[in-house]
Amino acid sequence: MQKRFVPLSVFLAVLTAAAPVAAGSTQSEPADFASQLNEYVEVQEALAADDLDTAMTELEEFARITDDATRALAMHALEAGGIEELRARFKPLSESLAEQALPQGFARAYCPMYDNGSAWVQRDGPVRNPYYGAFMLTCGVVDAAAGAHMDHSPRQGGIVFMAPDSFHHIEGTFPEPGLFRLYATDNYREAVDVSGWTGRAVTLEDYDEATDEFVEVRAFDLFPSPDGAFLEALIPTSDPNFDVPAEITAKVIFEEDFPAERFDFIFGALSTEAAADAPASVVFGGDAPDAVPLAQRILPDIPDEASRIAAEIASRDRQIQDLIARGAFTEIFIPALQAKELALALQRSTSALPAASSNQIRIAVRHLVRSAYLLDWYGDLGNKNDVDGAYAIFGGAVGEINAVYDIP
Repeated sequence: MQKRFVPLSVFLAVLTAAAPVAAGSTQSEPADFASQLNEYVEVQEALAADDLDTAMTELEEFARITDDATRALAMHALEAGGIEELRARFKPLSESLAEQALPQGFARAYCPMYDNGSAWVQRDGPVRNPYYGAFMLTCGVVDAAAGAHMDHSPRQGGIVFMAPDSFHHIEGTFPEPGLFRLYATDNYREAVDVSGWTGRAVTLEDYDEATDEFVEVRAFDLFPSPDGAFLEALIPTSDPNFDVPAEITAKVIFEEDFPAERFDFIFGALSTEAAADAPASVVFGGDAPDAVPLAQRILPDIPDEASRIAAEIASRDRQIQDLIARGAFTEIFIPALQAKELALALQRSTSALPAASSNQIRIAVRHLVRSAYLLDWYGDLGNKNDVDGAYAIFGGAVGEINAVYDIP
């Protein structure tokens, strides 16, 4: 996922407006970068915990040990009058640090929802969002720190999703009729002991309009194996999902007193361990060398004519619809992010349109770009309800574009 960083003009404005070091603190020579990050992360974690006082105290200490340019950003943040203002001012500081090479143990994180997309640095591990705190603590994605593997391939021949903490990989398998198993690995793809986890395998839900919630009609407890290698549920022969094709929703509680996380699995065939070594089904449309970043490998070719760009967006929309129907949620990110790039190119090609149509495209592109990021994120999480919600926005934006360019 692409990151958005603070514009240079904003950084310079903050730098020139920076106040002196806060009274009572002593400016010192900059500490090494790892020590600076350790202190910065104390601020990030305090904001994630909604602790304004600790965040301000740790931020003042960070300002004392960092370099002049970064100190200016920190001092600007220290002038905040409350936690929400502090979070807004924490963004340019965070994104300046996120641009730098990070030492072992630290990772970049990105939230697609706060202020049109915001990055920060945290310790490698589950997402702890400093911009939303408890309201949406796990909103975002984490790039692996040095030594971690951005590997989402199955280990047991099943279907792999990222947990909302962006650290655990959750793999659901259906190795034989009536048997559902769920495995977990960490960000380094090492097996996780799930003995302390609980949950349910849900095979039927009803939607309650009054509460806007899904009510479980048929659900079966997930029990840990004796060695903690997986959770397992037995589905009786009377259940329509006893055999493939099967649709099973795993609702997993990782920690006591935390809400269950949802993962929607659609099995078109039984899971086999041989499939664990099979290549990923995602095709990048070329033989680009692995050294090229994924974001560059999936960039689409941009046609010269606006109408052809719109047609390419419509094509990506059809791909996304097909992937959602098949439950291939982790593959959605490719056509979604390609559609985002095409939409941004389309916005630059609207000079020949009437003012009303040009404005319609501008609004549609804004909605499409935001929903493309959400499709990327929710697709990795494997939550079909969230994917459907994000696609409703995406599909509506594509419909607006189709209407302007008369795309059937």
